[in-house]
Amino acid sequence: RGCARPSRRYLGMRPDPSSPREAWAVAAAREPVRQGRVSPVLQVPPEIERPAYLLPGIEIDEQTGLYAHPWMVDTEVKTPDQIAAMRTAGALAHEALQVAGRAVAPGVTTDQIDAAVHEFIVSRGAYPSPLGYMGFPKSLCCSVNDILAHGIPDDRPLQDGDILNIDVTVFINGHHGDTSSMFLVGSPDPAALLLCAAAQRAMMAGIELCGPGVDFREIGIAIQDVSDSAGLHCSEHFVGHGIGSYFHGAPEVIPYENEEDMGIMLPGMTFTIEPILVEHLDASYKIWDDKWTYQTLTNARSAQFEHTLLITEDGYEILTGPSVDYLALAGLHRPS
Repeated sequence: RGCARPSRRYLGMRPDPSSPREAWAVAAAREPVRQGRVSPVLQVPPEIERPAYLLPGIEIDEQTGLYAHPWMVDTEVKTPDQIAAMRTAGALAHEALQVAGRAVAPGVTTDQIDAAVHEFIVSRGAYPSPLGYMGFPKSLCCSVNDILAHGIPDDRPLQDGDILNIDVTVFINGHHGDTSSMFLVGSPDPAALLLCAAAQRAMMAGIELCGPGVDFREIGIAIQDVSDSAGLHCSEHFVGHGIGSYFHGAPEVIPYENEEDMGIMLPGMTFTIEPILVEHLDASYKIWDDKWTYQTLTNARSAQFEHTLLITEDGYEILTGPSVDYLALAGLHRPS
């Protein structure tokens, strides 16, 4: 749930992605992900607090098309009480992502993963933030192989060699915690492992330079350096975002080199970093008729990792950390 956004022109030279022949050749043997059957909406006990965007009378912000709130433009600096609530939400989101990762296996459907995470979240007295957000019908996003983002869980069984991003957000104590990770099904090919590793490095490169006084544009420079060195495309269509009592707000955390002035980081700011890297420098995409699912046109796979951060007096804190060890969950070891 990095926010979808209109594409922006790259500042540097990039290959023309309109007909990436290399991508077609490499991905030709792999079937694209097909739309499956989506099961009925799961229920949340009525005593669990709902986010404001599910309450009557919520307005839509004309500029972004998202639910309006006071922090759409200005970046909020959280109070100590808000920070404590964000820590609780971030820790629960981390737990929920672990539940999701442990459910990944060949033959398991993304709908079954969604159901397991939904049950866990509500058992902890929290609300699964995606459920009902702008009409989204499920409690998390599962984006498999060539799905760029916002995949809706359905009855497609996971297959040996698949890679998938699972994106989890929870709402508890009036605040959201948002995180995602890649997961591996069976034995993915070496190119898939390299893609996932690069995507995680890119996220961490953006995180590690954060701190008071840092310009938000530095994040995009650091991420693009990793993406470029790996020969990958960083999607322009999704950005990180401010988060708190609202799901998406200021600042936009743009994951590539850009000229958008979002100001500087201050202690108490909370936001996500969540670049999506794509094979073969492929910028192609289409949107399914569900109005949510973004898919590459060439079967090029994507990988994404995400954390929610807090800027502290002397650096940063990863509220949704530590990162899930997706390799260990797949029975693999990180290269030394």
